[in-house]
Amino acid sequence: MERLSIKDYYLEILGLVAARSTCVRRAVGAIITDEHNQVLSTGYNGVPRHFDHCISNPCAGASDSHGDNSNCLAVHAEQNALLQCTDLDRARIMYVSCLPCFACSKMIANTNIRTVICKGDYADKRGLEILLQADCVIHIGEQIFGLE
Repeated sequence: MERLSIKDYYLEILGLVAARSTCVRRAVGAIITDEHNQVLSTGYNGVPRHFDHCISNPCAGASDSHGDNSNCLAVHAEQNALLQCTDLDRARIMYVSCLPCFACSKMIANTNIRTVICKGDYADKRGLEILLQADCVIHIGEQIFGLE
């Protein structure tokens, strides 16, 4: 049996993190690691605390079109991972189920995270533009964007 690379290891773990999602539109997971590949935090998408989960009672955003999350009540996986990270100064890499949206990308750009590894793409490409302007390297599947 061949040993998984660190990248593939965390991409596999994303599935378990995303499985905790309470969003009916998409289950997303995020993992933040430091420069030594140690996990600093994880996050998944779901409504704020004390709200009904969308899997029980879908919010108004449940029928939004792809790339539009303007009516969605979910706190995104990336946002939850950032909120739960107790040492954000050490954060260097974020693994995420899909390319971060525009709002999440702005938040990531304001951290020391400079590598974003995405299992899949996202309809709204403005997040990619923000991350590239922040000098991040972005992996989407097998494609790599930015300087490495």
